[in-house]
Amino acid sequence: MRHMNTPDGMMEAIARGVQARLEEKTGYSRWLTKETVEIARALGVPDREIERWVNQRETRLADSEERIRDLKSRLVRAGL
Repeated sequence: MRHMNTPDGMMEAIARGVQARLEEKTGYSRWLTKETVEIARALGVPDREIERWVNQRETRLADSEERIRDLKSRLVRAGL
């Protein structure tokens, strides 16, 4: 992770905060997963492959959400 005291690090922190707000307000990642599954089923992708992909995606999303929570906490502590 970039150091938040550098301009680049601060910009990255801001971008992640905006991304987190967008996700909170829209649920975009969950919607994207749902739509992808529907399209994959329509294309005949086997259910076991869809489930494997969904599980991997949910793990990545959970990891991302944890990083965003951590970042928000750091921004609050930094008074930003």
